[in-house]
Amino acid sequence: MNWRRYLHRARADQDHAQEFESHLELEIDENIARGMLPAEARHRAQRKLGNLTRIREDVYDMNSIRPLENLSRDIQYAARMLRKNPAFTAIGVLTMALGLGANAAIFSVVDAVLLKPLPYPEPERLLMIFEKPLGGGRNNFSSNFAVAAANFLDWRDQSKTVALAAANGTWLTLTGQGEPQRVQANQVSYDYFDVFGSPPATGRAFLPEEGLPGHDHVMVISHRYWYQHLGGDPNILGKSLMLNGDAYRIVGTLPANSWFERHPADVWMPLALSRASASREFHTLGVYGRLRPGATLASAKAELDAIAARIARDYPASNKDWGVTMERLADLVVGSRLRQSLYVLLGAVGAVLLIACVNLANLLLARSAARERELWVRISLGAGRARLVWQFLTESLLLSLLGGVLGCGLGYVLLRGLLAWMPRFTLPTQADVRLDWRVLAFLFALAVVSGLLFGMAPAIAAWKQDVASGLNAGRRGSTGGVPGRRIRSALIVAEVALSFVLVATAGVLIHSFMRLNEVDTGVNMTNVVTMQLPRAMQKDINPGRESRVMRGIRDSVAALPGVLDAAITNGMPMQGWGFGMPFEIQGRSSAGGSGKAGCGLKMVTPTYFQTVGMKLKAGRSLAETDVAGALPVTVINEAMAKRFFKGESPIGQRVLMQRIVTGKFEMGAVVPWEIVGVISDEKTFGLDRETGPGMYVAFDQSPVVGVGLAVRAQGDPIRMTKAIQTAIWAVNKDQAITDFKLLEQIKTESTANSRYNTLLLTGFAALALLLAAIGIYGVVAYSVAQRTRELGIRAALGASRGRLLGLALRNSLVLTGLGLAIGAVGIRWSGGLVSSLLFQTKASEPETLLAVAAVLAVVAIAASLIPARRAARIDPAMALRHE
Repeated sequence: MNWRRYLHRARADQDHAQEFESHLELEIDENIARGMLPAEARHRAQRKLGNLTRIREDVYDMNSIRPLENLSRDIQYAARMLRKNPAFTAIGVLTMALGLGANAAIFSVVDAVLLKPLPYPEPERLLMIFEKPLGGGRNNFSSNFAVAAANFLDWRDQSKTVALAAANGTWLTLTGQGEPQRVQANQVSYDYFDVFGSPPATGRAFLPEEGLPGHDHVMVISHRYWYQHLGGDPNILGKSLMLNGDAYRIVGTLPANSWFERHPADVWMPLALSRASASREFHTLGVYGRLRPGATLASAKAELDAIAARIARDYPASNKDWGVTMERLADLVVGSRLRQSLYVLLGAVGAVLLIACVNLANLLLARSAARERELWVRISLGAGRARLVWQFLTESLLLSLLGGVLGCGLGYVLLRGLLAWMPRFTLPTQADVRLDWRVLAFLFALAVVSGLLFGMAPAIAAWKQDVASGLNAGRRGSTGGVPGRRIRSALIVAEVALSFVLVATAGVLIHSFMRLNEVDTGVNMTNVVTMQLPRAMQKDINPGRESRVMRGIRDSVAALPGVLDAAITNGMPMQGWGFGMPFEIQGRSSAGGSGKAGCGLKMVTPTYFQTVGMKLKAGRSLAETDVAGALPVTVINEAMAKRFFKGESPIGQRVLMQRIVTGKFEMGAVVPWEIVGVISDEKTFGLDRETGPGMYVAFDQSPVVGVGLAVRAQGDPIRMTKAIQTAIWAVNKDQAITDFKLLEQIKTESTANSRYNTLLLTGFAALALLLAAIGIYGVVAYSVAQRTRELGIRAALGASRGRLLGLALRNSLVLTGLGLAIGAVGIRWSGGLVSSLLFQTKASEPETLLAVAAVLAVVAIAASLIPARRAARIDPAMALRHE
């Protein structure tokens, strides 16, 4: 390029600009003299001339050959323009901060749960192994932790491809430090920390010999428990705590700020297993594995299949037709429902951000229309259209980045709120949710994309401007140009469509949640309080003594003034069955046609049914005479009666099921339990799940540890907690008492995740609705302002106020209707995302969609009505003098 010629041309353009400025000043003076321009406007005109001088200088700089200086000047100019319009800047920054902050908060959760690797060395090599019963799948009737101890020992000893470790959660009672306290423990095999590659921070892990009974009185404590309950004692190693009456020596502490801190366990203890006592029928362990060097998932599966086949051949009574299955731990820690919920929430905040961008695009379009004369002058002075487009994008990027800075703080606050209100155990314990550099990088990348997105609308409108017609239109009064009007209309349609999809999705979730809350729990929750009485498995628990202690606790509490009923149970309503057990019906070849069927099992005192308000459907209930040594009896629920006793009475028939050995992970002899009654179904695993078949046996005939107490009172039972504690400690002074909850609270907790998702999405939908209302109001108000002259002429010619009101409203209503139509199509796509989160509700229920469409239409009319009424009251004389 000939740089001298370029510079000469730039200087010539500057000279022409000076000539144009002088001509314009002379024209203004002449108009003032003739009375065509009000004298009081002279100061304003001179200020515009000053702006014109700066524009001319900026144009020269735009056409110069110093790109870095140009970038700096562009930023400075953009900052100056934003500073000159503080109201517009504040609205724009706050709008972007809301959208970006919400995205940052939700993305923090998505990143921690779905994107980050698990917090272990080589997490892709970690597995979880399950037993596979006849028919396939996992043995997870009562939980996912369902491997028998003896089978685990065989797997671990014989496998060459996988290093295996087992874990089992339990409760302990801490004594010697005031009132008895519950301590949550995780019993793990000695090689557990090696499998996960997570050694203790201080001290040591467990030794192989500490995995044998009698040598297991050691423990590793979490950093949280060490700091909160033991005062952060630096000399804690070697000290002992009294747990269940025995001294356990502390040999290590776990690292701070690790995934152990998010694990519910307070202490970690050896899982004492011996070949002599390990059961093949009591499935309770969670088994984890790490692929050894050179091993693959396929080779590990083939090896464990062969081991399982040998076990099934050698122990047919317990393992016939049983196999093994495994999955990568990374694929299991996030359930499909949680994954779907996160996708829906991420889509919701994305929609909110898009709506925010649409609003800002409309604001910038209106602002650029007010700056049309400036643009035309710049173009006439030689500024290239690309430079003007870049200037608009610079302003929008600066606005968006400012919103991103504010969005960081807002996102942090929102994230703290999300985590504080999130139901317990919603996220996997491995998830470390924080606003880290990954989230900040995402936030500012999103800010840049958003700035470009909403900055393109005014940039495109500026690109399409015609200089000659623009200057002429500027003299008559600008209307913003056809391109600007079309873009604004398209943006409003998009905003309404996005809002409709988001609000409709929230609507169906609300409808689903309402139906979920209306589900019959099968129990009477009025004035019933529950609590847990944790006791650990022990080798020396005497069944008769355990039964007498629990009966004494029940009777002591039942004798309190104001208590109507009290009952012991190993499974509270809506909190699961106590156990999942295989069974057969006596006299049949099998209960289910091949192999054993499964059902839930609860051990309860006879007062359980009246305490929680269940109804007897046939036969009799459990009685106080159903004690050890008497005929073993059971009451089954309606679901079991319908599934296994179709067309016949179950009363008098016998179910063959093993008795659980008290205080041990072992199964006893098969017992023929005679069915004496049928009871109504109670919800066990949640309101959204069908009640499965289940049995209730008398606690005296099959006592277990780890039970709870349910108490029905005449008034508010929470006021009686102190009296209940005193009554329990009068029977057993070392009994820990935890988790006081009303049955209403348990119901609330069972729907906590649905409520949380519904509230979050409803909040985002409300924000989207507010933004849509602001956007529609802004567009209608701007349209009315631009049509002031036209409306004044119509009023002067006799148009009524109703006619003017209709003219002002018509365009917004047409755009709203078009947006609703497009949004209705979008519901088909969004419905697939939320369908798995709904309960007895379709994603496209007509009544819900019509209600949401009506709400949006009302919002659009309300947003349009204020500027439309202003247009209807226009004074023709003032309107004709508008320009």
